[in-house]
Amino acid sequence: MTIKASADAVEVRAALGLGEEHREWTEALEWTPADDHEAELPAGQQLTSLLTRLKLPVEDQAEMAEAAEEAIEPDTPWRWLLDRTVASLRATMGLDTLMPPRPALTTDSPTGRWLTVLACLAVVPDVRALHARMEVPDEVSWASLGILGEKAAVRRRTLAGARAGAGTEVEAEAKAPFSYDNYLLPVFQGRRYRLDGLDCRASNVSIDVRLPYGTEPFGILPDMAWAHEIHYFFRRLPRRYADGVRFGYDAIPCRIGSWINDPAVGDYLPEDHEIRRFIRKCQHFSHYGPGPADETGLTSGDRDALEQTFGQSPANRETALHLTPTTPVQQAVLEHLGAGNHWALDHCGQAIWDYSPYPRRAT
Repeated sequence: MTIKASADAVEVRAALGLGEEHREWTEALEWTPADDHEAELPAGQQLTSLLTRLKLPVEDQAEMAEAAEEAIEPDTPWRWLLDRTVASLRATMGLDTLMPPRPALTTDSPTGRWLTVLACLAVVPDVRALHARMEVPDEVSWASLGILGEKAAVRRRTLAGARAGAGTEVEAEAKAPFSYDNYLLPVFQGRRYRLDGLDCRASNVSIDVRLPYGTEPFGILPDMAWAHEIHYFFRRLPRRYADGVRFGYDAIPCRIGSWINDPAVGDYLPEDHEIRRFIRKCQHFSHYGPGPADETGLTSGDRDALEQTFGQSPANRETALHLTPTTPVQQAVLEHLGAGNHWALDHCGQAIWDYSPYPRRAT
């Protein structure tokens, strides 16, 4: 399966058998400015060492290595996609710029499953260089890049849970795509970091915080001092942090988006529970309700609750209800869903008013 280096998005979709849903993504990549350097991936022991350092599951590493070999073959559609995805990441390094949205690649090729992982691996030197310029501590840098492996582990636990709970065939489940682009790509653009055990992303108008799997116990209290500490960390960014904030008029919200902000938590967990102590430290709340469920029967809040507590992202509501709870928090999540309810992905946090403008670093 070869294509010319000058191939366009139409030819790439035809070569891979991609449908119309991939048109916007591939056309956006076609218009990506050419990169001076082709995407490079380590091989052999160097690849194994990098995969291990980024905490990617050992069980998936052989398939990732196979995908890497296929992806760097010249004059192939995979090479076309990889080079342009990597060029997009490099062009937006340090910026609050969304990558082109990508539907899941559900081909039989392992390269389709792991394309996001491969692109992230290719820009590790670039993002590490950005971290060095920003004087990000080494432990924060590697902990942040390790979010990649954690998301791959969520996928693996999800597949294992599906096989155990719903009898899904192993072969079919093994072909499930890795689909965490929206969460991971900001890590490899230098915009999302693991700080105090939480995943914090700087946008042009706010700091958005998410709780990864295994946040329990909630040892960090999100008070104003905590919010300012995170704010000052993101002042390291070379440009664009808080560009959308009018000095003297607007606050910079440091907000935690999580199912734990749903008022229904109080129906299941006692007043002195660590989760309720955690959210009581916040001053500002936004409650929008769970909203409609998608075709899987789950809302974004449901998925957040399941991933944060079980480390899984079940395919649908039925599969989720087959999970076996082993902690009171997991029991609360499933009891709420089992009663026909949904979790809301609400927000809480602090509003940072007393900040000051600061000079842009040279880029």
